[in-house]
Amino acid sequence: MSGKKRILIISYYFAPQNVIGAVRPTKLAKYLSRMGHEVTVLCGGGLDGQTDPTLERDLQELQDVHLLKEWSPLRDWYIYKRSKPQSAAQDKPSTDAPSAAPGGLKKQLMRVVNAVYIYLDWMADRNFRRLALRELKRLHGVYDVVFSTYASFAVHEIAQRAKKTGLARKWIADFRDEVNMPFACQEKRRQRYLQMIRRDADIISAVSHGFLEMMHFDEVGRVLSNGFDREDLPKVEAQKTDHRMRFVYCGQFNMGRRGIANRDLTPVFRAIAQLVEEGALVKQEICLVYAGSEGALMKQYAATCGLEECVEDHGQVSRSASIRLQKEADVLLLASWNTAGQRGILTGKMFEYMMMDKPILCCMSGDVPNSAVKKVMEETGIGCCREEAAAQVDDPRLLDALRRLVNRWKAGQPLLDGRNREAVEAYAYPRLAQALDNWIDE
Repeated sequence: MSGKKRILIISYYFAPQNVIGAVRPTKLAKYLSRMGHEVTVLCGGGLDGQTDPTLERDLQELQDVHLLKEWSPLRDWYIYKRSKPQSAAQDKPSTDAPSAAPGGLKKQLMRVVNAVYIYLDWMADRNFRRLALRELKRLHGVYDVVFSTYASFAVHEIAQRAKKTGLARKWIADFRDEVNMPFACQEKRRQRYLQMIRRDADIISAVSHGFLEMMHFDEVGRVLSNGFDREDLPKVEAQKTDHRMRFVYCGQFNMGRRGIANRDLTPVFRAIAQLVEEGALVKQEICLVYAGSEGALMKQYAATCGLEECVEDHGQVSRSASIRLQKEADVLLLASWNTAGQRGILTGKMFEYMMMDKPILCCMSGDVPNSAVKKVMEETGIGCCREEAAAQVDDPRLLDALRRLVNRWKAGQPLLDGRNREAVEAYAYPRLAQALDNWIDE
């Protein structure tokens, strides 16, 4: 197959939604369209109604995007809460029954709340599926490929229907996350879902080999990494507003996965504190910048190392504002998790950091060494990854890396001196879109 192709993309998350899950499908659609292909998108209404100005610009390049606004009481509740003004009374701890209840009763109440949340989320997913299947019947002609990217569950079921009905000749089932069910009783449903994909999809892809292994697709699947888009960078170079060494962390600490602890920046803060104790830095030269909704946790991590006064909390910001903060950084901070049950995570934030031309210090929690993040960072030379599972070796490495950065910063020298530019550019979205195009040609 050569020349212009008709490509159908199914992704619940898509531009202009202000969520990291919207970036991957939007960027692939944008660059496939620029290559001359006819791209049609079916997408959902998002989680909270917030939009990303950067992705809004990308959306303007796409001519055929079908937005399906499914029934979602959870999204409506988030939007309602955000629209209400915050009062002092709302900021006080609640004394309602759930928080005042005895431990056993509180656990039972939380189980009920979790079950209701999961039920409403599942019903919204089923509603999105019904709307999308109805929309498929309105599409004309035959597509060369349908590319569906998880989550939610519905996206691959919709793509399977497109392939079975002859609307698409080929199906590529993609995973930006692994399939994960909240309760053990749902494991059979998960297995049936994965078996359907293995049986019917022509190509299976994921952002990392670890994700493929967890879903037992490692023998048949392919890696299509997350990436970065240099067009997201501001046109004017950001200017630092002070003379402090700025360590920037943008994002959440909560992993959003059952049984997985928060991301933890304490190891890098501990190394900074040690350099302060040695006299290599003074606190007045340090700025720990945070952007996200968990500023209290950022301050808590810093406080354990005596650095709470160094925290600069910007709160929740737009993606464009987050990128500006990253461009103003001297060092970018990253945190993630790697265990036997949760391995292969390649956070989109790392790839966003790649285009900033800044060194990255990463704290990797978990009991399994040699994480996918560490391998990418070593391959590209963009920074140092400290793994909890290899702390005896990695703690001295992290301290030495930080000491070199501080010495170069004080000398006015470029901080990122060991980067492999060609390895970095392999993760640019134009390259990733070209790889996807090559798969369609097979």
